Amino acid sequence: MAPDQPATYLDYADAFKFYNQRTADDLAWANANVTPVNEGPWGDVPAAQIYYIGIDLAGERIRLPQLSSFWRYKPTAVQLADSDDRDPHTPHRTYYVFGRGSSVVRIELGPSMPGILIERPKGSQPVQSTGLIDGKDFYFRESDGSWSMSVGGTHVVDQPDWYCEEEHDTPDELSEEAIYGLIAKGAALLRSGTPTMAVEQ
Repeated sequence: MAPDQPATYLDYADAFKFYNQRTADDLAWANANVTPVNEGPWGDVPAAQIYYIGIDLAGERIRLPQLSSFWRYKPTAVQLADSDDRDPHTPHRTYYVFGRGSSVVRIELGPSMPGILIERPKGSQPVQSTGLIDGKDFYFRESDGSWSMSVGGTHVVDQPDWYCEEEHDTPDELSEEAIYGLIAKGAALLRSGTPTMAVEQ
């Protein structure tokens, strides 16, 4: 399979061509390998047929054994003012941007760990990652020398079943490998029966 990312491209046209081709290849692969999921409807927005595919660390497409609720497709809401006078009290109307027909959602995964599916970390200050631990949603966050993990619950961020938070002494921004190590540590604490902490609001 061709690499997931182009080594270089000369201009926007090359990039646009690459991503269009990747989208077509994703859909062809998904049609051959993945059962689509019907998502929605969302209010006035009709339901959509979504293929979820994993992208492993080598850039290869793989089937996802489970799906985190964090990864589920939703149309993008865009609020536009009814007038352009910049009045903050001007009523806004919400529009939705969504694709026609079947769509592919790509989930870039971290390393394989027993019972754990990890989405590759995103952001910086905070760094965030989501996924599943033993079938339960988790949310990981690291910023300014501390990290936290929430697992399960009615709302995994605000009302998780289990939560832990710790400081770390790494002065610089953590590497991706270090983030995976902290997620594995959090999973080990959860599995060992470590009591939940209070969620800091």
